[in-house]
Amino acid sequence: MITFTNGQCGTCAHFGSDIPEEKLVQIRVTQETNDEVVGGCDHPSNSNLHLKVAVVGSCDSYSPFAAA
Repeated sequence: MITFTNGQCGTCAHFGSDIPEEKLVQIRVTQETNDEVVGGCDHPSNSNLHLKVAVVGSCDSYSPFAAA
């Protein structure tokens, strides 16, 4: 299992575009997931790259996801 904190991709609003919503919510709430999980990054500067990142990644464009 991988655990991650606020400020890493797993808690970013741009992360997880290709992960089913129910699973993405679970990942964000528990802030842990298995080692294989990677998700798309929908930050506008990356959209044409189809970038895939791990939940423990980070960058200067981090934006916290909006909690429901």
